[in-house]
Amino acid sequence: MERSKDESVDISDFERRLDQNWNERKHLAEIEFDLRGEIQSLVLQGASLERFQEARARERECRAALARNNDESDSLIDGWAAVAFKAAP
Repeated sequence: MERSKDESVDISDFERRLDQNWNERKHLAEIEFDLRGEIQSLVLQGASLERFQEARARERECRAALARNNDESDSLIDGWAAVAFKAAP
């Protein structure tokens, strides 16, 4: 039996938030990739230790942001599934 419109679950907010999360993840992955190239270049150029350490600090910040993004993604997916399956007939 089909659910009536009044009983339908609106999951569009979860989808919107997941899309935002994935866009952020893509951006952070691109930053991490760029930082890897920058760090490699700094080492090969024999740049100052200070510049190298600054780049490594930005890399750590990016990785921490990726970890937070991953945790948020897991929470969003779990929440989305909980709402969707709870509403299933």
